Amino acid sequence: MKQKIILVVDDEDNILNILDSCFTDLGYKVNTALNLEGTVKSLNVELPDIVFLDIVLPRIDGIDILKLLKKLKKDIVVVMMSGYVTEEKAKQALKLGAFDYINKPFTLDHVKDMMRLIDNTLLSL
Repeated sequence: MKQKIILVVDDEDNILNILDSCFTDLGYKVNTALNLEGTVKSLNVELPDIVFLDIVLPRIDGIDILKLLKKLKKDIVVVMMSGYVTEEKAKQALKLGAFDYINKPFTLDHVKDMMRLIDNTLLSL
């Protein structure tokens, strides 16, 4: 089976490092981006299967990146992340096709549980 690719987009280095290490340990190929430019650069190299995407980013809303991702790859799995998510933003993200969202701070156990759910969902497709 092909190794799944995860892209993590967040403007906090510590979040990128923690999730990169977690997903690598779980056997995924991981790319990271701090901003829109890094995201576009990564997408030009390879389209990920799964994206963990911060809602609040400098100069762009994560919702706008979610829309771009869904145009590029309709079946991409996107998990939105935020420490400041409002119910309205979360509902908007889900309506636009986000798989789910997690609030910061989160535990690695929560992230691993989310990945098991995603893997089970992808296997059933």
